[in-house]
Amino acid sequence: MANQRIIFVEPSFYGVSFVKEAKALGCEVVVIASSADNPQLYGYEGLYDDLLVADIRDAESIYQAIVNSPYHGQFDALIPATDYASAVTAEAGERLGIHGTSFVAASNARNKDLARQAFLRDNVPSAKFAVVRDSEEAVIAAARIGYPVVLKPTNAASSQSVYFVENESVLREAFREIIDFKTTYMDFKVREEYLIEEYLTGPEFSVEIFLSQGEIAFAEITEKHTSDLPYFVETLHVFPSSIYQEQRDQIIDVAKQAVLSIGIQNGPTHVELKYTQDGPKIIEVNGRPGGDNITSDLIVNAYGINIFKETILKYLAQPLDIDKKKYQASAIGYLVADRKGTVRTITGLEHLHHEDVKRYQIDVQAGSDVDIARSSDDRLGYIIVEAATPIAAKHKVEELLGQIQISYAE
Repeated sequence: MANQRIIFVEPSFYGVSFVKEAKALGCEVVVIASSADNPQLYGYEGLYDDLLVADIRDAESIYQAIVNSPYHGQFDALIPATDYASAVTAEAGERLGIHGTSFVAASNARNKDLARQAFLRDNVPSAKFAVVRDSEEAVIAAARIGYPVVLKPTNAASSQSVYFVENESVLREAFREIIDFKTTYMDFKVREEYLIEEYLTGPEFSVEIFLSQGEIAFAEITEKHTSDLPYFVETLHVFPSSIYQEQRDQIIDVAKQAVLSIGIQNGPTHVELKYTQDGPKIIEVNGRPGGDNITSDLIVNAYGINIFKETILKYLAQPLDIDKKKYQASAIGYLVADRKGTVRTITGLEHLHHEDVKRYQIDVQAGSDVDIARSSDDRLGYIIVEAATPIAAKHKVEELLGQIQISYAE
């Protein structure tokens, strides 16, 4: 693969792993970013060979950046390295005649309402829903679906502006707040259509799926724990799941149905669902590797599989090497505040120097102002562990989190 050239659109968050793996494979890496400052901002400075600046929110800008560069017709893959840019990258790629996820499929994954419509069409088990544009439509839809419901943007992520709604008065207040949410990460515009969804009850999971020509090359279930209502912040992931192993095949099958329904045939997806009293029901499909360090750490720790590497190989039409190399388990636990306040002390960090701890990051210190987590951005750090079994991994990370104590200035 030496001398093969890959163009990545805006590596950020999980996307930094893409450029690292491409360089490790000996590929030439060209990055399209919205600012020349972004490599330093997102942590991939020194990991690319050339940088093109374009408006990554606009397919035409991405297309023109490539056409007017020395790389027009001289590159082997065009890969979106952030979820937000997946649809515009696909649109530019189709104009350039580069194979990858189709614009339709990427748009379905990027827009939750389009995905819901596809699930309804194809009888994929999913939540009841309605697309609404104002509070009156929202009230009518919620009454039809039945409280409690969830109100959320159609094209955001990381639990941003997701509301658990128990009655009409709460819904009207939530709608007044959600319409003020205008832009999300990297200044992508939040659409003015919103989703009212049935609130699904049951344990939550994500399914990490890698498809090749519509067939499963790899699939496994991640056990997911979230914060107490009314928020939906993810606080713990265990890979592979320590629970519901008897339902594993059923859960993976429904996840595959959802991925195929929105039109994705190749590469990684991260499917979120709940196991309800009626079986698995889809929350959403993300057309990307799982975030929250699931793909970068947990899958690697547990099975020795690097999904970022395999995605690059798939784009380059190279043979995959996606078989399990080991049979372990891994978990990540997030540190969150239990109240609003200013941190006086944080203790128990010495326990993180343990042989089971693979990596950790603590983003809070004395003097930090913290609050109860309302989105993923409000979490205060994480701990990643590896163990022989999923139960052992879960118990270890919960034990370590329990040993970290935050006191507050009065």
